[in-house]
Amino acid sequence: MGGGGGGDDGYAQKQQQTENKKAAARNALNAAFGIAPTVAPSSADFQVPNQRKSWNFNPLQGFVPDSLTKYNPAGEWTGGGTDPGMSTDPTSYGGAMGGYQRDLAEAAKNKTARDTLYSTVRDNAFTAGKRGFDERKTNAARDNKFALFAQGLQGGSVDVDQNALIDRTYKQGLLDLGGKADAARTDLRNSDEQSRLQLLQSIDAGMDQSSALSSALGQLQVNSEKAYSNAQGTNIGDLFGDAGLLYTKSQAARGRQSALDTDIYGLFSRNNKTKNPGASGFISNVGV
Repeated sequence: MGGGGGGDDGYAQKQQQTENKKAAARNALNAAFGIAPTVAPSSADFQVPNQRKSWNFNPLQGFVPDSLTKYNPAGEWTGGGTDPGMSTDPTSYGGAMGGYQRDLAEAAKNKTARDTLYSTVRDNAFTAGKRGFDERKTNAARDNKFALFAQGLQGGSVDVDQNALIDRTYKQGLLDLGGKADAARTDLRNSDEQSRLQLLQSIDAGMDQSSALSSALGQLQVNSEKAYSNAQGTNIGDLFGDAGLLYTKSQAARGRQSALDTDIYGLFSRNNKTKNPGASGFISNVGV
C-alpha cells in the first residue's frame, strides 16, 4: 500500500499537493496585478510535517528531536514565538505561509504602482487632448475677433455673446476630454483584468507559477505601452468649428457666395433654385 494514501496509493495526497501549488500560483499572480490573496493556506491541506527540526544526541537513544522544537502533525510550530524551523519548501505548510505573507506585501506594492500607472495614463490622455484643444480655442478667438471687426460689431452685445459662446464651448470640450481620459484609464484597467483572468484559467489548466508570472509581466508591459500610445492621440475634434461662431457663419456665407459667383453655366439662381438650362440657348438661321 502507498504511504498514507488511505489505500489509494497516495492519490489524494498528490491531488492535494497539486491544488496547493495552484493556490500558491493564483496568489502570486494576483499579487503581480496588485490584488492581495484572500485565502491563507490551511494547515489541513499540508499533512506532511515540517522536516526542518533540530536534533540532539542522546547516549541512550542516539539522535532525537530537540524537545524545544515543537511541531504538530500538520507541520505547524506550536512552541510559541517565531517558528525557528520555518521551512522555505513551498510544499510545506510553513513554506506556503511564507509565500502567502510575501504575496500580501507584493500585492500592496503593486497595487500602488498600478494605480499610479492608471492615473498617469489618464493624465497623459487629458493633457494630449487639451494641448490641441487650447490651440483651437486660441485660433477661434482670433478669427472671431477679426470677424467682429470686419462687420463693425466689436465691443457690442454680439461681441459679448460670441466670447461667452467660446467660453461655453471650451468648458464643454474640457468635460469631453475628461470623459475620453477616463475611458483611456478604464480601458487599461480592463485590459489588465482580462489578462489576469485568462492567466488564472491557464493556471487551472496546469500552467506553473513561474510561467504564469512571466506571462503576467509581459502582458502588463504590452497593455501599458498600448495605453500610453493611445493616450497621445486623444482629441475631440474641432468643437469651435461646429459652435455657430460668427466667423464660421461668415466663412459659410462666403463659400455660398463664391459658389454662385463661379456658376459659369448659370444653372443656379441667386435663391438656389435651378434655372431652365435651355433659357441660355440661341436660335440660328440654319435651324440648329
